Amino acid sequence: MSNFLFTIGGMLIFLALAAAATGRAPGAQSRGGLPALHARWRSLLVLGIAVMAFGLVRTFVVIVPAGHVGVVTWFGRVEERTLPAGLQIVTPIAEQVVIVDVRVQPHPFQEIDAASKEYQAVRLTGTMNYHIDPVMAYDLYRKVGLDFAEKVIDPAFNDFIKEVVPQYPVTAILSERDEIRRLAREALGENLSRYHIVVDDIYLSNIRFSPEYENAIELKQVAEQQVQTEKQILEQRRIQAEQRVAEAKGEAQATIERAEGQAQANERLAQSLTEPVLTYTYIQKLSDKVQVMMVPGGQQFLMDLKGLVNAAP
Repeated sequence: MSNFLFTIGGMLIFLALAAAATGRAPGAQSRGGLPALHARWRSLLVLGIAVMAFGLVRTFVVIVPAGHVGVVTWFGRVEERTLPAGLQIVTPIAEQVVIVDVRVQPHPFQEIDAASKEYQAVRLTGTMNYHIDPVMAYDLYRKVGLDFAEKVIDPAFNDFIKEVVPQYPVTAILSERDEIRRLAREALGENLSRYHIVVDDIYLSNIRFSPEYENAIELKQVAEQQVQTEKQILEQRRIQAEQRVAEAKGEAQATIERAEGQAQANERLAQSLTEPVLTYTYIQKLSDKVQVMMVPGGQQFLMDLKGLVNAAP
């Protein structure tokens, strides 16, 4: 950045002096061997000097953003120290500062081909959250550089997946996803710690199998769903049959209770048919046109009243 400012400032000063030398006003006097400057070119010269001065200040001062550290090099050699966030003073020209991000960052993995215990093809993709040890960032920069993700993280994760996944049957890989994540976090954390990369967590975003195996899983799921549907239908029919049996038992019990009630009613009715009641019922059932005749006291009726009552509709 400082070199760029020096270049811009120098160009502005050169343009101002060149323009003044070729286009100064008639009669203008030179001072100290330099041509007198028109106001416009004088402003350009002042701007150029200001830019160069700012560039010079930039060679002494470095601003390290929050969440970053500065790795210092002395004529290209990495020093064993880092600069914390904030305004830092460095030696011009000799010291250069490389800004390194030490915040938690996600790193997505490309799809990795592996094999299950039965040699079924398994493809996995995932994401690793990590951060760099801010105290030892200089060592990572010295050993690997800033492109450490491609150089050390991806190969380590690839090797781990191809080593661990074959320990599981293909039917257990999905159910053991959390265990695979845990083992990956521990193994990668140990592997990458030598580069001062701290593994915060690992997520397996997608696990895929060969098309043939996925089709077999789909067919199995469809068959299981059909079995469950048939079981539900049979259960529904069983419940309906039990309901019908319960209804039939209820009807039979109701019929028995009605018959017993009717029998009790008949018995009570028979007990209530006394001689006076029968006589009264007989009289009530006689036709209106039948004349009542008087007979001498102590005489019996000419007809059997009980027989008439029983024969009456």
